[in-house]
Amino acid sequence: MALAVAVAGCSARNPTPKATAEQLDKSFQTADALTTNAVIQATPALQDSDYTRAVTIMNQVVQSQNMNEAQKQAVDALLIQTRKAVEQNPKLNNAQLYEAMSSLLIRVHGEN
Repeated sequence: MALAVAVAGCSARNPTPKATAEQLDKSFQTADALTTNAVIQATPALQDSDYTRAVTIMNQVVQSQNMNEAQKQAVDALLIQTRKAVEQNPKLNNAQLYEAMSSLLIRVHGEN
């Protein structure tokens, strides 16, 4: 999984948690109200470094809709941001986060 996130991150430019949260909000603002509300809940979790919660919420979001390219890129930014945070602070890494990240990556990009 780390390799897939790293590959997805090759074109990323080291966004901050705030920038990643803004990207998520912007890319999902035209989605239905339930989806938009869920994304709104994920962004403060991301900004508060609650990566497990943010990734879990976004996992639920992507289950309920087909995503456009901008939304996929925003989710990739979340995964990259989370991976970088775990690299900087390994205490953030836990089984729940790993499973949520793996599921999110598969839902967005398939099982390749």
